[in-house]
Amino acid sequence: MLKNIKSETDRPEVRELLGYADVAGREDEEELINRYKADDRLHLYGYEDDGLIVGLLGFERKDEGVIHLHHIAVLPENRLKGYGRGMLLQLIKDLNPQQITVDTDEEGAQFFRNLSFTVHGSEDTVTGLEYFHCIYDMEEEE
Repeated sequence: MLKNIKSETDRPEVRELLGYADVAGREDEEELINRYKADDRLHLYGYEDDGLIVGLLGFERKDEGVIHLHHIAVLPENRLKGYGRGMLLQLIKDLNPQQITVDTDEEGAQFFRNLSFTVHGSEDTVTGLEYFHCIYDMEEEE
């Protein structure tokens, strides 16, 4: 079940998931938690299975109908079981966005590519690292 976990950030698995979700390694878990708590524009949802949060989605609702994913993660022992895909599908069902966007690394880009996101590669002008901008348009899937 996908649920709002913004008030459950003290749970050990949420902290662990946020550590996995920050692929750029720019923020530690405490900074991420504080950012989600302080910013009403940011949402943090988790997927709970048998009382354990096994995956999370951190996102922001942008313009009308656009969701930008900031973080997505699944506990390592629960990967390749469909939780990531399931969380995204549930988010689409619950919020009915017109578009989902996410910026990620190469591994993340492959995950989103497998879910029919359009993937564009680019280079960060500050760090020189490659990143990928992924877009999913609902209208194209109808």
